Amino acid sequence: MRTALSGSTWLGFYVALILFPLAAGTVFRPVDASDSLFINLSVALGYVGFAIMAMELTLLSRVKSATAAFGLDALQLVHKQIAFVALLLVVAHPLVLLPAGYPWQMLLLGPDVPWAIMLGTLAVIATVLLILLSIWRKALRMPYELWQITHGFLAIAVLVLAAVHILTAGRYSQLLPMRIAVVLYLAVLVILFFHFRIARPLRSLSRPWRVIENRSELGRSRTLRLAPESYQGWGFEGGQFAWINLGRWPFNYAQHPISFSSSGERAAETGEVAFTIKDLGDWSGRRVPAAQAGDRVWLDGPHGVFTIDRIQGPGYVFIAGGVGITPIHSMLATMADRGDPRPVLLFFGGKDAESLTLREEVLALQSRMNLQVVMTLTDPPPDWSGETGHMTPQMLLRYLPDKGYRRWMYIICGPNPMINAMESVLGTIEVPPEQVFAERFDMV
Repeated sequence: MRTALSGSTWLGFYVALILFPLAAGTVFRPVDASDSLFINLSVALGYVGFAIMAMELTLLSRVKSATAAFGLDALQLVHKQIAFVALLLVVAHPLVLLPAGYPWQMLLLGPDVPWAIMLGTLAVIATVLLILLSIWRKALRMPYELWQITHGFLAIAVLVLAAVHILTAGRYSQLLPMRIAVVLYLAVLVILFFHFRIARPLRSLSRPWRVIENRSELGRSRTLRLAPESYQGWGFEGGQFAWINLGRWPFNYAQHPISFSSSGERAAETGEVAFTIKDLGDWSGRRVPAAQAGDRVWLDGPHGVFTIDRIQGPGYVFIAGGVGITPIHSMLATMADRGDPRPVLLFFGGKDAESLTLREEVLALQSRMNLQVVMTLTDPPPDWSGETGHMTPQMLLRYLPDKGYRRWMYIICGPNPMINAMESVLGTIEVPPEQVFAERFDMV
């Protein structure tokens, strides 16, 4: 109940801030405002688009009460999706003026265009570039760290350019409530930036971690085992994640969201945590293998609502693909350490036996809990005795109990195509959608 109330409060706050310019412009409409539908529509699109862009950082600020209600992974997804809404609004903002008689040359950059209008055009260009770089980052082979820095600077440029454009162009910008709104948005941005980039790293500065082991795993992955340095550390819920910073100090820009692969119950007792990280190129392929025992590490967490503590049921079916096994292994290990007697089925798929990260660790858990592991390979070796091919309704039904399986909780983690396929498979065997939970490994 408290989580739902917190979520409703944050959602209401977010929507109110976005729609405030429309309400203020309606109530305090300038006496000399234009009666043109296109001009008023353009103003509305511009203000709401700016408000959405200004509030984008609130989705990523890692404020506990907000992330606990929605989950940081869900907020990341909303952040990406709503960015397209903002882009559509800010692009439509100047285009809608054309039917009102504004010359199209005003949309260009040039000596004859007023500087206040040019700032708006530059804000639109920066918005387009910001979103395109996010979409094409992998295709452009842009390092994650460089993208983070570029993304941050472009976001600040968009908001500053748009704010000055708003304050210097148009009749509505002369209204005190509208000026207050713009200042409020910028103030929220500054406060959240301070919280995100200064306050949280300062807190981490007094709570460093040390690498105590860096071992190679199947599936081109490595497990980093960490221990808190000179303090107790903290526990977490099995399935959650933290932001890892392998830099020399916590203000380093290179932070990466990684799921815990160890037991949350054990962490509460010993303080030690572990992350299993797949080699995906830049940071994970170069920096992670280079980490040595004794190196200092900075963590920001725990985050996430993808945990068994928030997904309760009489039994569980876990479905993992590739490195998606890491949060699921964390959940299973947590259940084993608690002595949880509930029945659990794990379907674990990969290309071949060497791609099954944490394979031996998962199999070993069968002796400690009520767990059955089903592994399937799409390219099995000749001596493979397990399942083959992709997971199908028939494969799942061979292992699910005849009665009651529709009341179990189904937890999926892996690449987007696998999750989409499995959601369809579970629908085929009439598992209710409210019993299915997924985490997608696609933060950026």
